[in-house]
Amino acid sequence: MLSQKKKIVLVILIAVALNFVSFCVAYPQTFKPESSVWARDFSAYYIGEWRLLHNPAEIYAGGSQRGDCTILPCPQTFKYSPSFLLLFAPFLSLSYQNAFTAFDLLQLALIPALAFFAYKFVKEKNLIVGAVAAAVILIEPLPSPTINFSASSVLSGRMFSLNSQSFAPSYYCGYVLANAHVLQTVLLVGALYFGFTKKPWLSALLFAFGAFDPRAALIALPLMLWFNRQKIRTFLAASTGLILAANVPFFFYHGIGFAFFQAELNGNTISQMWPYDWIPVYAVAALTIIEFVTILSRNLKKPANFFHTERDRN
Repeated sequence: MLSQKKKIVLVILIAVALNFVSFCVAYPQTFKPESSVWARDFSAYYIGEWRLLHNPAEIYAGGSQRGDCTILPCPQTFKYSPSFLLLFAPFLSLSYQNAFTAFDLLQLALIPALAFFAYKFVKEKNLIVGAVAAAVILIEPLPSPTINFSASSVLSGRMFSLNSQSFAPSYYCGYVLANAHVLQTVLLVGALYFGFTKKPWLSALLFAFGAFDPRAALIALPLMLWFNRQKIRTFLAASTGLILAANVPFFFYHGIGFAFFQAELNGNTISQMWPYDWIPVYAVAALTIIEFVTILSRNLKKPANFFHTERDRN
C-alpha cells in the first residue's frame, strides 16, 4: 500500500509526463508561422530585445519597423514590462528559430522545478485536494479560450480522438507559441514557495522577475504577502527595490518605461486572456484554495479540541 506522499509523487510524475507529451506534440508546430499574417508569440520577445539594441524608441510599436531583423510573416507586438528584456537578453545571441527552440526547451526544463514546488506545497495536504492542485499546476486541464490551431492526435480510435489539447490545452498553446507564461508560472510559484519556507529575499527576487506580466503578479500578490507575513518588511523592501532596479533605468533610456505604460493604457492586454495566460492564474488559484482550506480546517478543529479538553477536566 503506497503512502500518501508516494501517491502524491506518482500523481506529479504522471502530470510531468503528460506535460512532456504535450511539448512533444507541440514541437513540430513551432517551425510553422502562426498564420499567414503573424509570426508566433515568441517573435514579440525577439523583436523587442533586438530593438532594445538597435531601435529602442520602437520596442512597443506594432508590426515591422524600418531596419528590423527579418521575422516572417510579421512579428507580434512586445507587451511585457522592460524587466523581461533582462531575462531574455541571452537569447538574442542565437538566430530567431534557434532562440525559439532554446526558449521552449528552457521552459520544459523548468517543469521539474515546478513539480518540486508543487510537491512541497501539497505533500501534507488531503490526498485528493493535493492531487488535483498538482494536476492543475502541471498540466492545467481546466477550461480556457478556444485554440485556433490544430494538434496531432496522441491516441485515436473510431469512437474517440485524444490530443494534447484534451489534457493540457494551455500548456500546449504555450509551447506551440513559445509564450513566456510557462516561465512566469515557475517564477511566481517559486516565489510563493520561498515565501512559504521563510526565504523572503529569494521570494522577492523571483516575484520581481515574475511580474513581467503584471496581471498574474497582482493575482499572486495576496498569497505572496500571506506566505511572507512573518518577514513582510523584508519581502516588501526587497521586492520593491528589485522591481524598481529592473525597470526604472528603462525610463531614462529612450523613454522605454513610459512607452510600456502608454502601451498598457492604450491597449487591450488587460482584458485579453489567451489559453497560456491562464497557466499562472490557475496555478496561483489552486495554491490559494489549498491554503484557504488548510486554514479553515485548522480553525474548525480548534473548538473541538477545546471542548474535548474541558470535558476531560470535568
